Amino acid sequence: MTSPDASPRSSRMDETLRHEQEFFDQLIEERGEFNPFTDRGWKVLKSAFRKMAPGKFSGALLDVGCGTGSSLKVYEGRFASYTGLDLSPVSIARARQKHPEHEWQAGNALQLPFSDARFDAVVFSSVLHHLPAMEPALLEARRVLKEGGFVFAFDPNVFHPAMALLRHPRSPFYVAEGVSPDEKPLRPGQLREVFQAAGFRDIRQRCLSGIAYEKVAPARFNAGLAAFNVFDRIWAGLGIGRWLGTFVLTCAVK
Repeated sequence: MTSPDASPRSSRMDETLRHEQEFFDQLIEERGEFNPFTDRGWKVLKSAFRKMAPGKFSGALLDVGCGTGSSLKVYEGRFASYTGLDLSPVSIARARQKHPEHEWQAGNALQLPFSDARFDAVVFSSVLHHLPAMEPALLEARRVLKEGGFVFAFDPNVFHPAMALLRHPRSPFYVAEGVSPDEKPLRPGQLREVFQAAGFRDIRQRCLSGIAYEKVAPARFNAGLAAFNVFDRIWAGLGIGRWLGTFVLTCAVK
């Protein structure tokens, strides 16, 4: 007999989470690290976060999708306490080795293992585009946020040509190597709508280019990666990245 809570949607979500965990556990076991951006790339994201975060934030921050701890670079200097959470226990073990001064926990975005109103900020470090349904994760973020706290997310932007052509499953040029089974780039409007549906206010959004990649897959793409990074930096300098950047950043208040 099927349980009352079982549904095709919940079954799909469970399967997605299992696929994602297996993918990243294996990736870290093989490579020992997950650090997609150069130091310059992380600094670009850090600067954008500081501009978008409301006020002079310095409270308790939860980083959902922290991986092996590389995303910590985006938020350094803007929190009183940091908690990293990731679906991959292997990634969390690696993060704990690198940064024992912070709190690290394995768990998923749909069932955050924290009490209500615990954090001043919840950030999704390139996570939402892995989920077939984003609203449950945002509702969980809202639950663990204090009143007046904020949520921040960065995700690949489907309107960037490289993302649309190479990383969207519906593209005839889609390259599956190097991405997890369920991820796909997102539309900015799609993100805005789901933030609104989850009850957030004062939603701010922008797209961002100039986030230089350290390494990508498949390996043959790395021969042209330096040229891509230069092109994307020019794209940003011309102002085109404001709308068609590689990533879309979203920030909102509870």
